[in-house]
Amino acid sequence: MDLPNPLSHAYLIAGGSGDGRAALVKRLAAAYLCLGSNPPCGQCGPCRKVGLGIHPDVSYTVPAKQEITVDQIRALRSDAYIRPNEGRRKVYIIDPADAMNPPAQNALLKVLEEGPAYAAFLLSAARPGMLLDTVRSRCELLSLPPEEPRPDPALLDRASRLAELLLGGDELACAQALVELELEKPKPDQLAALLSAVEGQVSLRLAQNPRRGVRALRALKACRENAVYHPGAGHTLGWLAAQMF
Repeated sequence: MDLPNPLSHAYLIAGGSGDGRAALVKRLAAAYLCLGSNPPCGQCGPCRKVGLGIHPDVSYTVPAKQEITVDQIRALRSDAYIRPNEGRRKVYIIDPADAMNPPAQNALLKVLEEGPAYAAFLLSAARPGMLLDTVRSRCELLSLPPEEPRPDPALLDRASRLAELLLGGDELACAQALVELELEKPKPDQLAALLSAVEGQVSLRLAQNPRRGVRALRALKACRENAVYHPGAGHTLGWLAAQMF
């Protein structure tokens, strides 16, 4: 995400993953303190210090046990009126901001509204709806795109092995693998996810055996979309084997 120019005094970073929000927060913190011509340059002293987590003008407020308390925000508010140690700004990162309890959020309002010009606030929240409207309205919202689901390594490994069996033409080995899967009695959504993953793996290997590959893709698609799932009864996977051999 390109950073806004000029920077606002307060941002609410929402959406994406925790790692994605943390990376954007760090870039913004560096941009506030950067001495380069195109912040954040990543090369100047302040940028390097922010990257290492050692800049004295960047502070983090994180939950004490399960929430961020009003005492923590009061301490932040008091510190905000002490001038920066070495930079042009002081940057206050609250992560996760949705862990602030209501008294803490109310305590933050005054410094968001009337804080010193050098103070900047970065609020990271997976659930921005947990924040008071008054807090949200005083921050500029930066929304990251939804996080792409990470594939399950075990699912991909099994899908890869099944794809190889379907393409290899070994009827006995393929039947044994399908019987083993059937005996596990997978839930319908688990079976659908596996069949979809096998479909993807077959597509990647189509050049190995185009004729069998096309046949497998047709069978997998029809099975995934049209079959009535009866885990443990042999219906779905037995039907798939019948289409292939």
